[in-house]
Amino acid sequence: MAIPSARFTTCVSILLLAASLGCSGDGKNQVEGVATWNGQPIENGYVELAPVGGVGQFASAEIKQGKFTLRTLPGLRQVKVTAHKKIGETAPTDRIPNPEPILFQFIPAEYNSQSELQIDVKGNTLKLELHGDELTPHKLSAADQQRKKVQGGQ
Repeated sequence: MAIPSARFTTCVSILLLAASLGCSGDGKNQVEGVATWNGQPIENGYVELAPVGGVGQFASAEIKQGKFTLRTLPGLRQVKVTAHKKIGETAPTDRIPNPEPILFQFIPAEYNSQSELQIDVKGNTLKLELHGDELTPHKLSAADQQRKKVQGGQ
């Protein structure tokens, strides 16, 4: 039986160390983030980081209690944030006897569908401090009003 060379042993050791540290070789950073709306943590929502110019990989994560975790490449990213508040419940039916929450997306379009917000991902933390006038249920779009009516929202 041949004895492994020192070089072979060193290579195996480095590979095992890299694997144990979670190195995936994809260049992405594990990013811990905080998302607030007018100084308060966003309770429930989503954050999406898109490559500026549209070429490259997207990253997204659920926001819970103002915190999120995702993996993304470093560099300039376009940020989109959505957040939801409960505005009612569905009426019980034979098919769905327990009321379901009706959620309303209250973050304005300037931070999601029409977002021009950009952030430079450099390290392992992100802080998204969003400010503005939130959308209110009485400003529901026609589609949201119809959905609420069909679902029996209260």
